[in-house]
Amino acid sequence: MDELSVIIVEDDRFTRRVVEQILKKHFSEITVVGQSGSVEESISLIRDLHPDMVILDVQLEDGDAFELLQRVEVIDFKIVFMSANQGYMEESMQFAAVDFVAKPFDENELALAVDKCIEALSDNAYNQKIEVLFSNIIQLPHDRSIVFPTSTHSITVPLKEIIYAEAVVGGSNFYTNKGDVIKVPRPLRRYESLFTPYGFFRCHPLFVVNLTMVNKIDFQKLEIQLNNGAHLPFEEWRSNGLMKKYNETSLSLLKSS
Repeated sequence: MDELSVIIVEDDRFTRRVVEQILKKHFSEITVVGQSGSVEESISLIRDLHPDMVILDVQLEDGDAFELLQRVEVIDFKIVFMSANQGYMEESMQFAAVDFVAKPFDENELALAVDKCIEALSDNAYNQKIEVLFSNIIQLPHDRSIVFPTSTHSITVPLKEIIYAEAVVGGSNFYTNKGDVIKVPRPLRRYESLFTPYGFFRCHPLFVVNLTMVNKIDFQKLEIQLNNGAHLPFEEWRSNGLMKKYNETSLSLLKSS
């Protein structure tokens, strides 16, 4: 593999040294060409050095990672984000399917994230992911989108278009209100916790349903009838949780309308 240039952007000097040592230990093809702890200095380094990759802390001395990226004219490098907070921005990264390491991290976690980032160097959909990331940060929660990796490419889908998801052999199927079936080679559990705050509910081991798409809940048949005519089963022991989440989602929709 050709040599890869990396800039480390992190406001803690000790963490910068740790990251550099991990890179030297695991990646002989990587050269750290610059380090910075501020937005202003990092922008200059990126413009001058044109790195292949930036390891980027979300919170910096004089701003944050997204301010930095918005001020860079062309994002022609790949990014490994780091953050000590599991908040709105970090969730946005997961929806956009970009690499993210939670601090404090261990050596293997960072090495794995860098490995994935190296694999993404030839990812033609990477700019699409960054656009989704920026969009999700400024959008209202119910207007968020998610990037799904498929067997051939990546596809961006607004959450509010997903009717339900189904666990299948080899991954998951996501059904949209446009009639599309998106086959994703990842287990449904990878998305369940991510979707739950946005009105989705695991009603059955095989199904996660978007409660904004529910037409009727039949407690005698243990069945959820959806707006598109589909019927999903739900387990009886989940009935209370289902009704509670359905009422919360309905109330949230009323408040946002």
